[in-house]
Amino acid sequence: MRVARRLVSLAAVSALLGACKGDTTAPEGSITAVLSAVRLEGSSTSASLVRGDAPEPAGGPSLILSAPSAAINGGSSAVGLTGSAAFQVVVVRVQGQPDYYQLSLPASATSANILVTVAQSVSLGTFQLSFAVGGSASSLGAYATQALSLVSVGTGDVQVSISWNSAADVDLHVVEPGSEEIYYAHDVSATGGELDLDSNAGCGSDGPRNENITWADGTAPSGTYIVRVDHWSNCSATQTDWVVTVQVRGAQPQVFTGTFTGSGDAGGAGSGVEVTQFTK
Repeated sequence: MRVARRLVSLAAVSALLGACKGDTTAPEGSITAVLSAVRLEGSSTSASLVRGDAPEPAGGPSLILSAPSAAINGGSSAVGLTGSAAFQVVVVRVQGQPDYYQLSLPASATSANILVTVAQSVSLGTFQLSFAVGGSASSLGAYATQALSLVSVGTGDVQVSISWNSAADVDLHVVEPGSEEIYYAHDVSATGGELDLDSNAGCGSDGPRNENITWADGTAPSGTYIVRVDHWSNCSATQTDWVVTVQVRGAQPQVFTGTFTGSGDAGGAGSGVEVTQFTK
């Protein structure tokens, strides 16, 4: 049976992730200190940072959210939005933080999946995220709000993470330059790369549904890294959607998505589907 090697403790709450393209010139109190990236899933469409207070509701569609139950700093998840009528604009705000993000869809729709990324350096333990949709920013419906409690994980020169949306046991594997593989059964490499969050081991549904592998500043080896994701067990889930985020110091985050079906393979070293290769 697979057993989790390391697990960061979590105060369980409902969650939602925010986001947009990072703005390194933003003031300390800006929303960008909490949310670093957002885009439409399956598209290169990204949200824009807007300075000032978010627009107020003005009779637009009501909104139902489908959001993860936990988030990690530097990680991403998919948030599902379903409106009571078609919408083309999505506004994201964090209560108590200046500024907001505005995402314009390529065409009107009654639903959308948005990939959202939390800032690596976020300092808030719990915060409120609000989403509203409308035909335009001046015709939004009421904001839908959920509280997010952060699971703090390591960041550094390289950070690779995964989130998923079911009770399945999903495993993150990273092969570093030199071919040493970091995963649940080998959670620290000779260079200091570490799996510091391991979730749902052996179908023990512990809440985070996130995993994280990181190298501290100054320790990540140069060369090519391989990222794989393994469907260890479905744990009775019929479908599991996952989001992988690759953070390399000095570069924009890369975000990848995929879906698992079937029973799983109880895989170990060398298992999983390749998500990407990147060079540090």
